[in-house]
Formats: sequence, C-alpha cells, structure tokens
Amino acid sequence: MTISIHDGVIIGYTVSFLENELILDIETVADEIVTVTFEKYLAHDFHHVKAGSILFDINEADLNTFFVENREQFDNYKLYHWPIGYSNTTELEQDLQKENYKCYIIFASLGLSGYVFAKAFKVKRK
Repeated sequence: MTISIHDGVIIGYTVSFLENELILDIETVADEIVTVTFEKYLAHDFHHVKAGSILFDINEADLNTFFVENREQFDNYKLYHWPIGYSNTTELEQDLQKENYKCYIIFASLGLSGYVFAKAFKVKRK
C-alpha cells in the first residue's frame, strides 16, 4: 500500500551530517507517523519553517530547469561555496549531475517549503 504524505503535518525534522541524511517526520491524514529520509544528503534550503506545517507534495526537479529558474540565487550563493564550491551555476549543475545528486522540491499547503539536494529519498512507516 502506498504511503500518502499529502496534507500530512510535519512534526519535526533532523539533519545528520555524520549519516549524510535529512529526515522529515510526518503525521499523515490517516494518523500514521511516517519518515521521509533524504539519503546521501548534501544540503537543503527551507523557508517558512513553523510548527503545524502541512505538506502538499515532494517532487524531484529537473536539475537543468531548476538552475535556469534559480540562477540568480545560486550566483549569490557561490560566494559562500553553497552547496559546494563552484565558479558558476553551469559548473555547479554539472558537478551535481556527475555525482548523481537530485533536487527534491518540498511543496507546502501551509508553512515549510524549499528543496533538498540528495541522491535519493524514501518514505516509510515508523
């Protein structure tokens, strides 16, 4: 049976740099607690973080489209070597693709939204 996170409430999230993972804990509309684990985690950028955030969905973005739409943001981030060191956004995109990183977009109905760079993600019941 597929686990639906749509309209689930984020009850917490953690990042482990030692384990290279970011974990979202979610209470689903079916009153189940599930975890979304972003494996081989690199970096994330979350906005509107608050208790009671409600998920709409998590989708994998096409890296090329993502960087075209966010080029100005990453031109500014390169001064901080975020998410890794790079000279221009084309180089960043190529390096992430070469290392098999993906960009997962977190869409919210309310609250927390943003994106995660990781190599995979999985959803499982706790």
